[in-house]
Amino acid sequence: MKKMMRNLSTLCLAVSLVTGAAAANVALAQTKATAVKPKPSSLAGIDSYTIYYGEPKKAALQKLTAYDLVVIEPRLWTKAQVDILKQQGVKVLGYLSVLEQYKDSELLKKATSADYLTIKGKRDFRSDWESWSMDINSAHYSELLLEDYRSHVLAKGLNGVFLDTMGNADDGIWPADVSTRQREGAVKFVATLRAAFPAQAIVQNWGLTALKDRTAPYIDGILWEDFDPKVVSKDQWSQNRMKELSALKQKHGITVLTVDVGLTGKQKNNYLQLNTKLGYVGQVIKKSYDEL
Repeated sequence: MKKMMRNLSTLCLAVSLVTGAAAANVALAQTKATAVKPKPSSLAGIDSYTIYYGEPKKAALQKLTAYDLVVIEPRLWTKAQVDILKQQGVKVLGYLSVLEQYKDSELLKKATSADYLTIKGKRDFRSDWESWSMDINSAHYSELLLEDYRSHVLAKGLNGVFLDTMGNADDGIWPADVSTRQREGAVKFVATLRAAFPAQAIVQNWGLTALKDRTAPYIDGILWEDFDPKVVSKDQWSQNRMKELSALKQKHGITVLTVDVGLTGKQKNNYLQLNTKLGYVGQVIKKSYDEL
């Protein structure tokens, strides 16, 4: 009787182990499938891009069709003009400044006093950019951003949005507690965009230190401006960021974009070679974002 029970117990254990192993294999397969499955908004396959904030004149439209991805100032464009690029297979992202607003922007005209970021009771003016820092934790301001997004990105049929000034939260321009609150608010805003518009691509400008680790699950790409090979190939800060971005690319499938202005000859070749080595998509702008 004891022998039969031992045999039965052994059989049950074997079945349990086989069943458990099978379940584990299924779970592992599902995890792998989830990990490699691209998001609807993924920028995978993008090999070329540019940034152009100028007017969509005929010559500009023709030049822009040569790229896989373009970032534009959508307030200057009509839906018909956007469609010209999309019909040629170009993905189009619209510019949206998040943590600051230019002093004469249309959005700022709708802002209330509570929408401005204040430091020790005073509004924070970024004189270098002639812009006001905005409080991303203001519900009214966040709604203004969403309203602008719907009007100029969604309504005109763009493929997604380019979130500028996000890096302000990491740049040390505010007291630490203010930067922390702004970072938390920025993450919440990006998460809201992702939940509401899952098929829309989201690219974040800068925020290469603490912010990127928080926004990575929600974004499709990140832009590293001023990616100068003479600096980033030697600078320890840059080396650390590259390692972190490699990990985020593996984990979240993020596309890393870089840009520099005015590089020519050997400098330009070194820039492009470094981008290729790292798996980044680089672009050299001739003079400014307003020209092609």
